Amino acid sequence: MKPRITLVVLAYNQSRLVEEAVDSALGQVCEPIEILLSDDASPDSTFALMQARALAYRGPHDVVLRRNPRNLGIGEHFNAVLSNARGELVVFMAGDDISLPTRVAVTAEAWDRSGQRADLIACNLIDMSLQGVDLGVIEVDDLSEWKGVEDWVKRRPRVIGAGHAITRRLFERFGPLPPRAGHEEEIHTFRALCSGGAETLRQPLVRYRRGGVSQKMQDFSGPQYIAWIGRQNSDQLAQHSQWLADAKVAGSYDLVEAAIRREHDRESLVRDLLAAPDWLARWRAMRNATSVELGWRVRKLLYLQWPGLAASMRRLQALVRRLRHGEQR
Repeated sequence: MKPRITLVVLAYNQSRLVEEAVDSALGQVCEPIEILLSDDASPDSTFALMQARALAYRGPHDVVLRRNPRNLGIGEHFNAVLSNARGELVVFMAGDDISLPTRVAVTAEAWDRSGQRADLIACNLIDMSLQGVDLGVIEVDDLSEWKGVEDWVKRRPRVIGAGHAITRRLFERFGPLPPRAGHEEEIHTFRALCSGGAETLRQPLVRYRRGGVSQKMQDFSGPQYIAWIGRQNSDQLAQHSQWLADAKVAGSYDLVEAAIRREHDRESLVRDLLAAPDWLARWRAMRNATSVELGWRVRKLLYLQWPGLAASMRRLQALVRRLRHGEQR
């Protein structure tokens, strides 16, 4: 029989951690589900380790192994697995996180309680160090408080995609994620609030691992800062474009366009500053972006012209925060 739920393990270059992630997926105590192990053309042994686990598995779940022929990145990898998933509800986890044994069962119960109306089910997370030590609970916003787009434009919820499950119909209604998308959770959340709604389980169901390829901003060198800004800028502009495209489908384009205009103008200026070949071109880009506040424009110009200044300012801010925290204690 066709499974109604798919649990997807998205992996890339995670050979040190992927076996534990896959074991947590295979160990789900729930109705028979499809477990889709998907590797984004990792250059290390990630795929071989996933394959070994899949071949050795003897249990009630249907395990499917796939590998992208080339590295697609986050957005296109999501599109590939959503196109291949057979379940009506698709639960996601990364190749360095750990799903608790009851994650799928508890998520499915919540979806069923909604009459399978909710298009996104989220959960709180267990904060886990890179070494696998649990550090506490990360609480995300209760998405049931957002009743639709009108609430979203007033205040956007704090979400973390590591704890998300979405319906396949959501993907079918709005279509693929943009290839440049680096953060899928904001797009999925917006889509769900435009459709059947979303809910958050207060119970933490995922051990969410710190570290990996991420790095604290205050530790960046000047060139690292420029590269990081470039990635963030590309992600944000892609996200803005997708929000507007999805808003058009949902019949709320004007409302959303007005809500994101200020930040879109800012990100457009950052794009132009990054693309400028010299100081004079950056100055002209800053001067012409009259829809953006002057102080913000000048600060970005200085930071992108002299990225070492930005790194020094972040280190100073981090020191001030530590001193304040010490005083409060």
